[in-house]
Amino acid sequence: MFGRLRNKIIFSFCVLMVGGGALSTTLVSRTMSRTLGAAVDRSGSTLAEVLADQLTEPLAYRDRLTTHRVLTGARESNADLVYAFVVGPDGTIIDHSFPVDRFPADLLPLARTTGPRTVQTEDGTLRHLTFPIARGVLGTLHVGVSMTWVDAATADAVSNVLVTTLIAMGAGILGILLLAHLITRPVLALRDAADRLGRGDIGAEAPVMGSDELADLARTFNRMAAQIRERIAESEALRAYVERVLDQMESGIMVVSGSRRVEYANRTAVRRHGPLEDVSCFEVMAGERPCDHCPVPEVLDTGQVLHRTYRAASGRTYELKWVPIIGRNGQPAVVERALDVTERLEVRERLERAQRLAVAGEISAGIVHAVNNPLDGVRRALDLAADRPEDPERVQRMLGLAKEGTDRIAGITRTLLSFARGDEAQDPVPVAVDALAEAAVSLSRLKADARQVTIETDLEPDLPEVWMDPQGMEEVLVNLVLNAVDACPDGGKVRVSAHTRDETLEISVQDSGPGIPVEAAQAVFEPFFTTKDTAHGTGLGLPVARRVVEAHGGELVLEEAELGGARFVARIPLRPAPQSLEGTLG
Repeated sequence: MFGRLRNKIIFSFCVLMVGGGALSTTLVSRTMSRTLGAAVDRSGSTLAEVLADQLTEPLAYRDRLTTHRVLTGARESNADLVYAFVVGPDGTIIDHSFPVDRFPADLLPLARTTGPRTVQTEDGTLRHLTFPIARGVLGTLHVGVSMTWVDAATADAVSNVLVTTLIAMGAGILGILLLAHLITRPVLALRDAADRLGRGDIGAEAPVMGSDELADLARTFNRMAAQIRERIAESEALRAYVERVLDQMESGIMVVSGSRRVEYANRTAVRRHGPLEDVSCFEVMAGERPCDHCPVPEVLDTGQVLHRTYRAASGRTYELKWVPIIGRNGQPAVVERALDVTERLEVRERLERAQRLAVAGEISAGIVHAVNNPLDGVRRALDLAADRPEDPERVQRMLGLAKEGTDRIAGITRTLLSFARGDEAQDPVPVAVDALAEAAVSLSRLKADARQVTIETDLEPDLPEVWMDPQGMEEVLVNLVLNAVDACPDGGKVRVSAHTRDETLEISVQDSGPGIPVEAAQAVFEPFFTTKDTAHGTGLGLPVARRVVEAHGGELVLEEAELGGARFVARIPLRPAPQSLEGTLG
């Protein structure tokens, strides 16, 4: 390329020299022709004037012989005078310098001209001039002055210009060769350095030759190469650091291209699956995960992060995550993170079992706490029935309440035992919220009546049915209402409310008691914490109630009450379809 550049420089210089030489030659030729032609016109006009003066008298006396002698004598005595002839006033040729009857026919048209003309003849280039004799009375003298010497002088000048141009061109070519060498040598060196740098030789540098602009360019290139080396070193250090971090992770990290090839794998993935460089992910996962459910196309198509938990054929359990990225070749790729959670799940299961075993020792206290309330209602109902045995309607109603209480005790026992065994709660069914609230109030009313505590209900009209575990939620409401009754002084008030807000069912129970101290408010949901004495409270009611509400996807919180006491609010989302409830305790 640069050799061609040098040839282009030389060729361009030659074209310029040839063009300049041609232009100079043309200018010199025209200038000399114009200058020497003017000199010919002046000398010819002088000669014509002298000759016209000599011809005045012979023509006046019509002396043809003398006229002819004057014309031929002038031609013979002046080498530049090619011809001379006299044209009369009537336009006829009176005499000429040629032999008799040998007047050239090609000069006849000139006999009718009056101004200077340049004529090409067999004898060369002539300058034809005219001069009036006796102011034209006696006729007009026509002379032809040779311009051969003018042509020769012009040709010599043009030759000299061409020779000078050729000499200058030769010297210029030598100079251009030297200049091209001085220019192309550092440029070639710079090109070679750039080529080496482009092939990955980060140590490539261009030699600095001199102190001109090309040397500045070489220094600039070297600075750029040094900066590239620094950036590459920083990138390599960062890459090594990231790889060290990734290799220390317990998750297997792989980058899978759109063509399902593994572009990168950290140490955990290699230890788990073996060498993975440029291996198909189908080969990697064939024994661990069914490839007919490959997530890579889904992630590449949607551009969204995908999560899965998978139990492999080996019995190991993995938490899997796929994230779309741009791969090393600029094409979409997927990062897969596979975390082996087998031991973690086993530890979690052991902890949960240990927790259940620890709570199992508290079941007896929980049973006492949960059974005492309906058992007290049964006893009171039987006492009231025994007080008026003669009133069969009253006896039947009290016996019915006693039966409800015993059924309630059986249900509570089953629920607490299922918790001790770790059983799942009942599947959700559509439950009428107002009926649920009324049932809980009815079961709590006997104890409230004994304390002269009023239970009010504030239920939103036309409450929708909500998918829930009726046994568990009824236990929650009974627990909250009975706690509120215990917190009220004799003659106090308890309010049970149910409303819907923003696709959420909100059930609240508040009392007119003294409320819960600030220091105790943060601990009311902790197991075994209670504000009651040990004879009346175990600290299990609120933790159990909270876990039941959370199993429904909701929350149970403590807020300030309008009545001045405590206000517990259960917020449960209005599910459009049934969902299984796990971990329900009541």
